[in-house]
Amino acid sequence: MPARDGMHGLSKRNPEPAGHDKSYPPDANMTPPHRHWRPPKSTGSKDASRHSWVAFAWVVPTLVIFLLPEAKVCAAAEPTLAILDAGPESSEDAPFVPDDYRFYPGDYLYFRFQVAGFSIRTDEKTEVRKISLAYEVTPQDSNGVALVAPVSGEINSELNAEDKNWTPKRRASFLLPSFVASGAFRVHVVVKDLLGKTETERDFPFRIGGVTIVPSPSVTIQNFLFLRKEDDQEGLNVPAYGPGDTIYAKFNMTGYQTHAPDNQYHLSYGLTVFSPDGKPFIQQPSAAELSAGSFYPAQFVPGTINLTTSRTSSKGGYVIVLTVRDLVAKTSYETKRAFSLE
Repeated sequence: MPARDGMHGLSKRNPEPAGHDKSYPPDANMTPPHRHWRPPKSTGSKDASRHSWVAFAWVVPTLVIFLLPEAKVCAAAEPTLAILDAGPESSEDAPFVPDDYRFYPGDYLYFRFQVAGFSIRTDEKTEVRKISLAYEVTPQDSNGVALVAPVSGEINSELNAEDKNWTPKRRASFLLPSFVASGAFRVHVVVKDLLGKTETERDFPFRIGGVTIVPSPSVTIQNFLFLRKEDDQEGLNVPAYGPGDTIYAKFNMTGYQTHAPDNQYHLSYGLTVFSPDGKPFIQQPSAAELSAGSFYPAQFVPGTINLTTSRTSSKGGYVIVLTVRDLVAKTSYETKRAFSLE
């Protein structure tokens, strides 16, 4: 809550005048009692002149003591606009996530923050006190590209006399993109004080886990895995199956180009499977065609393979020739993967 300026009283205790004839023991812990002092009568001698200078010397330090604190009060600095008590959360009003926490694609990221050090405008007639702030919160990648649309708003409030040390709190939530690779990200916060004409900004880091992608200048295939079951997450170390089994595989297409206005990608892929004798076993030149757009450019697009063998299929080594095409850039990429029927 906003703090009100406090007035501090100034001490008006008069020191003993110079030249006073009362003396005290040299005890550092003892304070001389207050005494009234009257300047000596003028005698027209040099002593009168000396007493006048003594009186003047007493007045000047006293003026300095009384005036300097007033000057400090007048020169007090304006409050500094600041973003406080802020950070990403795994759920609303949960504790801030630790440094090793991982969000995942498709998760919700929650964020909260408070603002302090803002200007307060007081209406001289009504004595109503007002603040006016604007803010914008944006999750970004390491290059400053927004992951989702920012959340923005204004804080226009009237303050009561008892609103001491009050600071406004705001919350925001974001649905993270589905096809974003693992890495370091940040929440970028900008706050503007519309009355004080000041602005401040801060970054709050967070991490996303999941798929690891190596940047590529053209379309390619990464993270190819043979699977025992369609929904397995871990790939087979040795891709060996039996006749009649279904061969499952998944992979990621990346390095493709997108086009405006909504980061649209357009991909297709096909495959040919060669049997142990080198002849085509399965041919699917146009297995799938994929096209979609998103606010944040999809960093990868997943693909799947589902091949059914028969109990009479020959045992031995098989080779999958997989071809992916970037229909925006008019480029393609081909890779070979082997498995066996035993």
